[in-house]
Amino acid sequence: MRRIAAWMLIAHALAHSFAGMSSWDTHGDWSSAVWTIAVVGYLSAAFGLLRLPGLRKHWMIAFVIATIASMHLLVWFRPRWGITGLAIDLALSIAILGPWQKRIDTEMAVLNAAGDDKLRHRGWTMAFWSLGALVLAYVAVVLITRPVSLEWGTSENERAMALPGDEVLPAKPTYRIDHAITIHAPPSAVWPWLMQLGQDRGGFYSYDWLERAFGARINNANRVHAEWQGRRVDDTVFATQRSYLGGHLGALGWRVVVLEPERVMGLENWGTFVLRPVDSTTTRLIVRTRGAGSPSALTFALAPLNVFLFEPVHFIMERGMLRGIRSRAEERS
Repeated sequence: MRRIAAWMLIAHALAHSFAGMSSWDTHGDWSSAVWTIAVVGYLSAAFGLLRLPGLRKHWMIAFVIATIASMHLLVWFRPRWGITGLAIDLALSIAILGPWQKRIDTEMAVLNAAGDDKLRHRGWTMAFWSLGALVLAYVAVVLITRPVSLEWGTSENERAMALPGDEVLPAKPTYRIDHAITIHAPPSAVWPWLMQLGQDRGGFYSYDWLERAFGARINNANRVHAEWQGRRVDDTVFATQRSYLGGHLGALGWRVVVLEPERVMGLENWGTFVLRPVDSTTTRLIVRTRGAGSPSALTFALAPLNVFLFEPVHFIMERGMLRGIRSRAEERS
């Protein structure tokens, strides 16, 4: 029963990924903090039930705190799927604090009395505990830093203002990422580097060694190439070579959906790259990403992958890209 309850709590914590994505977009910092408490609390309770040292004696407290945070998130912010989430919270609380509690407490007491020295497969258990501690730390860091990673470099005014290219973005987005950087160069000096984006052109000015480590043949350009400056709507900015992974995934990339020279380039399923002149020698480069669509089983299932893998990697690579464009444009302006 102890292990069943633990894995149910892990699944429940991961299921909160979609809740946090939606509530963050609507309610900002406060809901993000409550969401973080719920996810980290449920995972702490789960790893406590799996007898992770430091948590095994406090799993019940972690569970209660997580449940209060989760219910607060659902009742206060009232998402469309809130009734379902609230029902699951209540069902877990009734089960774990009711008929399951005595069996869990008995099992935990027996294991604690036996001591860790008498564990079967002690080496594997210690390795699992170490992995659990790393996972919990990683999740906590990702969630705590997520507000920064989603809005890096942007101001509240920039995130709210209308920008060129907004017409190709979802009118009522359910998901937002905003990144920006100040470049001490005019838009005319920044634009050629945007035109060269792509695996078959100038790369992405980020960590090309890391991209190559995953099999993408990308090399960042350090000069403007005249032959790469031609770009039109419906062109593809390729993410990888066509033969990537044997070509089974087809041509990976983003279709150009809007293009206004020295003003905006929009890439389908990525976002808009907007150049805003600050003065004659300074430009703000803003990358605005928006996602749309009603909640679905697929988006719900992929939410943990999005929050804990895609978003951190995307932030690291896009931040590197913006800084790479800045250094190139400033050096050559």
